[in-house]
Parts: sequence; C-alpha cells; structure tokens
Amino acid sequence: MSLLKKLNLWQEAGLINQQTAASIVQFEQLNIENKEKSTPFYLWAIGGVGAFSIIVGIISVVAANWLQISKEVKLGADFLLCTILALAVYNTNAQKANNNDHTKFWLHEVLVLLYYGLILASMALIGQTYQLGGSIAHLLLVWTLVTLPLVLLSRGKFIAILWGIASAITYLMNIIELEQVFNIPESIIITLFTLWPLFFIYLSRIPWLTKHRAIFAHEISRLSWLVIIVFGFFCQFLWYESVNIDTSVYITIGIFTFISLMLFPKLYSSATKNEILAMRVVLASIYLLTLSANWHNSSFELIGALSNLLYLSILAWAALKIGSITLFNVMTALISLRILIIYFEVFGSMLETGLGLIIMGVLTLSLAWLWLKKSSKLAAKLTTKQAINSTGNTSRDNVS
Repeated sequence: MSLLKKLNLWQEAGLINQQTAASIVQFEQLNIENKEKSTPFYLWAIGGVGAFSIIVGIISVVAANWLQISKEVKLGADFLLCTILALAVYNTNAQKANNNDHTKFWLHEVLVLLYYGLILASMALIGQTYQLGGSIAHLLLVWTLVTLPLVLLSRGKFIAILWGIASAITYLMNIIELEQVFNIPESIIITLFTLWPLFFIYLSRIPWLTKHRAIFAHEISRLSWLVIIVFGFFCQFLWYESVNIDTSVYITIGIFTFISLMLFPKLYSSATKNEILAMRVVLASIYLLTLSANWHNSSFELIGALSNLLYLSILAWAALKIGSITLFNVMTALISLRILIIYFEVFGSMLETGLGLIIMGVLTLSLAWLWLKKSSKLAAKLTTKQAINSTGNTSRDNVS
C-alpha cells in the first residue's frame, strides 16, 4: 500500500491529523532528496555519459550496417532491447521503493535515462525503416509526450533537468515549425518564444507534480527562473541597438506577466512572503526594463549599461530576500565586473596609453578588494535584520 493511501486511512481513523500527514510527506520527500545527494555528482555524470555512449553506439552500429541488416532484424533487436530495459526499470523501481540503498536509486535513474534515450532512437529507426517522413520537431514532440510517464518514474534532479532542457528545445523547434507551415505573424512567434519560461513555471506548479514529484517540479521551476533571469540580463542590451518590436507583443507579455504576479502566492503556496515579493519584483523589473529599452531609434550605450547595473542590483536585493548569501555574492561580483566593463566602453581609447592601463589595474584591484571585504558582511547584516523583522512580525501575529 502506498504511503499516501496509508496516511489517508490513518487520518480517517483519527490516528493523525492533516498537519502530521503533511509533515510525514515532506519528510519522505526530503529523504528521497538526501538519498540522491548521498550519491556523488561524478557518479551521476559517469552514469549519464555511459548511458549516452550506449545509445550513440547502438545508433552507430545500425547506421554503419544499415544495408546489410534486414528491417526484421533491426526492429526485432530494438524491440527486444526495449523490452529488457522496460523490465529492468520496472524491477529497480519496485526495489528502490522498498530499499533505502542509494546504489539501487542510482541504478534506477541510469536505467530510466537509458530507456528515455533508446525510445528516441527507436522512433527514429522506425521512421527511417518505413520512410515515414516528418520533421525532427514533430519527432521530438511525440517523444517528449510519450516518454513523460517514464520520466515521472524518476525521482532525481538529473533526469528532471534533462527533460526540462529537451522539452524547451522541443517547444522552440515546434514554434519555428508552426511559423514555416502556417505563416503565423512574427509578433505571435516572438510572444510565444518569450513566454515559454512562464509556461514551464505553470507546468511545474501542477498540484500533482508538487505533491508526488516535488524534486521534478522544483527543478523545472528553478530552470525556468534561471532562463527568465538570463533573458532579463540580455534584454538590457536592447539599448545598444535600434529595435522596433510590435506593440502587441508587449501588451500580450504584459498581460501574462500581470497574471503571473497575481498567481505567485497560489502557485508557490509554501513560499514565504519575502520569496513571493522577490519573485514579483524580479519579474516585474524584467518586463518594465525591457519595455523601456524598446522605443528608441538610436543606440544609448550608457543608459543600457546603467540599466544593466540596476537589474543586477535588483537581483542582489532579491537574493537577500530569499536568504541566499551565495547568490548575493555572485550578483555583487557581477556588478563589479559590469562597472569595469562600463569603464572599457566609456574610456576605451585610454587603454592605448600607460595611464589608462594603470587606472584600469587600480580600479580592478579596488573593486575586487571592496567586494571581498564588504559583500559577505553586508549580506550577513541585511539577512540578520531581515530575520529579526520576520520574527517580530510572527510574534505580533501570534499575539493578535
């Protein structure tokens, strides 16, 4: 009997309450995550490379002997291999459910990864054997949808990240396919390209995923936010070019941005108020800064550089709000590096002289020293103040 069914029975019998059941589920999810963390990263890397090598090797052998091997042998061998792998995945899945040995967990994840890749190779083999035609985009779309139940058997981060990247590539390739086949207006294509990280955030917040596949949902959400943040950084370089994006694109993206800002407390129900605030400020800032960089007919490099600094400062503030000192240190380092690059952009001609090189060296060392000496202290001070404020708010709530 599954854990959730047992918890439901215990709640109906009055043995535990809903809060205790939620705590048990959270503990089990953390236990699964800890089992994954107990396996060294290099072991995951070796497993991934090994699985990839096997898939590529099979494809190479078949391709090298394509004309000599009959289609019955090719398809029969492929079916046999898929069957063996399916049974192995089923067997290891049943074993890891009743065993805390992390080696069983690692073996199961590698077999899922191997089967995941073999299905794509099998689909390509069938299409080539029977000359079915079709595009790579359609092949990836069918593969992504068909293998989703298999991917959800996995409980680790590695396959979740791999599936997220593969699904994003599939989405973007099929958008290009739609443009070529149906001659969709460019404004719609740009909108669909821009909004895909938000779509993946919505996907990662599906209640079933967050409840039963917490690690999978977390990694897809984190990957989507990483894309959004990187996208926001590069959008500030629109100041360096003369661009003219259709107004309808910004209106549509603005509507989705506003909807997302309103839905964040529901989508991330377990997040703190500070985390929700950080997400809202970052997403809104990206939209507003990108919007402001659109309507101009000439290059404004200095404004673009200052906008870049403002954006990085917002990210540093958000890092403090979510309590990530590491991310705050990374942002402060990027701010220092960006200031140095601004110096190159504004005073580039001075670099040809010795005076320019001296100033550049002094500025570089000064920024490095300031970051090394002040960033950690500032982060610790601000996070301590934030924790005190949060404690005070909690106490006032309890009193009231």
